[in-house]
Amino acid sequence: MYAKHKQKGIHHVCLRVPNLHVTANFYRNAFDAELVAEWGAEGKEDHAFILDLGTGDYLEIFGSSEPFALGKWQHVAIWTDNIEAAFEKAIASGATVASMPAISRIPTRSGQVVHMKYGFLNAPGGETVELIQHLEADASL
Repeated sequence: MYAKHKQKGIHHVCLRVPNLHVTANFYRNAFDAELVAEWGAEGKEDHAFILDLGTGDYLEIFGSSEPFALGKWQHVAIWTDNIEAAFEKAIASGATVASMPAISRIPTRSGQVVHMKYGFLNAPGGETVELIQHLEADASL
C-alpha cells in the first residue's frame, strides 16, 4: 500500500526499461521489494510499478520502447546485511556480475573512515545496481 514513510529524502528513483514485468519481478525476487502501486494500461507507456526497496525507498519502473540515455543515473545502490547472499539471489533472479564484492575503507576529508563491502550487478533491464554492506571498523578482510 502506498504510504509516506519518512519526512525527507528521495521519494523514488525511476527506471524506463524494455520489459516492465521482467524488471519488476527481478527487484521483487532479488531484493524482496514489495509492490506499492501499479497504474496505466498494459503495454502502454504509462504502465508503471512503484516498488518499496525498504521503508519508503521507492523504485518506479516504466516499460518503454524509447531509449532514455540523457541524464541517466549511473547506478542505484541498495543496502544489504549479507552481500554474498544478496549477490547469489540477484544472479539467480537474472542479474549478471559487473564486479564481485570487495571491501573498501574510504577515508573522508573529515577524518572518518567509511568501512563497507560493495559490488556491482547488471540487472535484466539494463541498469546497474550496486549492493552495499556496512562493515564495522574492526571487520577483518
